[in-house]
Amino acid sequence: MNYHIVVFDIGKTNKKIAIFSSDLKFISKESTQIRDALIDGILCDRIPELNAWVLDRLKSISKRYRIGVISTTTYGATIACIGNSGELVFPVISYMHEPGEEIRKKFYSTLGSAQDLYLKTATPLFGQLLSVGMQLFWLKTKRRAEFKKVIDILFLPQYEGYVLTGKKAVELTSIGCHTYLYDFHGKSWSDVAKKLGVTKRFPKKFSNPWDILGKINPDISNCTGLPEECRVSVGIHDSNASLLPYLLAKKGKFVLASTGTWGVFMFNHQTSSRLRRTGGSSFYLSPEDMRKDTLYYIDAFGRPARSASFAMGQEHDHYSDMIEKKFSIEPRKLKPDKNLIKKIINSKSCFVTPTLTKGSGQFPNSKPRIINKEEFFRDAKSAYTLLNLSLAIQSYFAIRQALGHEANQNIPIYVEGGFRNNTIYLNILSTLFPNQNVVATNIQEATSLGAAICGKCAAEGIQPEDIDPRLIKISEKPIKNLDIDQKLIQQYISEFEEHCSSL
Repeated sequence: MNYHIVVFDIGKTNKKIAIFSSDLKFISKESTQIRDALIDGILCDRIPELNAWVLDRLKSISKRYRIGVISTTTYGATIACIGNSGELVFPVISYMHEPGEEIRKKFYSTLGSAQDLYLKTATPLFGQLLSVGMQLFWLKTKRRAEFKKVIDILFLPQYEGYVLTGKKAVELTSIGCHTYLYDFHGKSWSDVAKKLGVTKRFPKKFSNPWDILGKINPDISNCTGLPEECRVSVGIHDSNASLLPYLLAKKGKFVLASTGTWGVFMFNHQTSSRLRRTGGSSFYLSPEDMRKDTLYYIDAFGRPARSASFAMGQEHDHYSDMIEKKFSIEPRKLKPDKNLIKKIINSKSCFVTPTLTKGSGQFPNSKPRIINKEEFFRDAKSAYTLLNLSLAIQSYFAIRQALGHEANQNIPIYVEGGFRNNTIYLNILSTLFPNQNVVATNIQEATSLGAAICGKCAAEGIQPEDIDPRLIKISEKPIKNLDIDQKLIQQYISEFEEHCSSL
């Protein structure tokens, strides 16, 4: 079949359109930035601007490519509330909006304690509106009259598909993304969703991300020049889109470290993608897990994926900017120095502790600071090495959290995203896991590729596991560890932990 796949890869700020061939070869991409805006004092996603950009790009590319299918992937924790005539009852509210402590307390007093809900729905005690359940409770409480007008609720990937087709769907990768709406034990809607009375406002059945949502609306076809037979797939949450190529191309268990503003460490417990809606990471959580940003996603096949995270990119950029201003040097170009790393670990006198994003990550109560600033600012290489040592140690704890009961097993770690090019970080991370293979991978536009796989399945009426794995190109670079005494490393890690727990 000779056609092209259009992917809309919608990040919180960066919005991207990518073109793939029908055999999943990346062809081109374009991007723009659309930031949140205040509307009546509420931080909102600028959906009208996004939709205008989507239509403009479709009009442009329809002149150059034979578009057979459109697939969308977006960030999570974002919903559209739709009225009787298909209009938005509310602007699409940003998950970065802060509803206030009063509404948070009322949510838990009404619907259950944070711990009880966490153990059922795998939703950590996030701030802002990072859980859709909290957002719906806030809207229902504060905007009761308007909320009664809401007929349908769609997650953002499906809302963008609705704009193009007029068809509605719901799928598990979005529901299972720290929403409070999905019960991982019952594998269905949670008590929170039922008490909020929202289950009937979502489509009745759960779709697969690669199912056909519908053909594009004739009006969209007329204004963009796209063929009327162009299909649109249901859509997928972005972290799961990044994971999907690995699920299809790799055999056995692995950890995917998806690195960027946030480092998300996802444990694939499967030995085969063909298990389809069975298996998955054993679902188990403890109160201690809640304090360490441990959660479960639901992968594209409907299986639980144990995960942990911290704001690694934010911390990296914060301290890198300090180093650059101090020494007038771009620290990201510095290379690993084994002797320097050994010296730092052996001295146990200088540390960079998290966390800039209060209440998050592996050390949510830690005060962000530099311990022994004189040593940290000795020179640019020392400072940048210490920073990456901190990030690697936080990754070490996040990976062990994601692995859970299998933390001591020899399970490979694939690092993708921005930190795959950070050789200091990679060498230290590999040294912290001497018995595991740490591999830097490179998929061109990994998240977009995951969405393109969904698009290909929709266009051809196939399942993801029917795709030839050879079409999924993953370049790999094994990372050598630095052969540093593990006793010294563990001593440094122990002192790091102590500093994180001291005020």
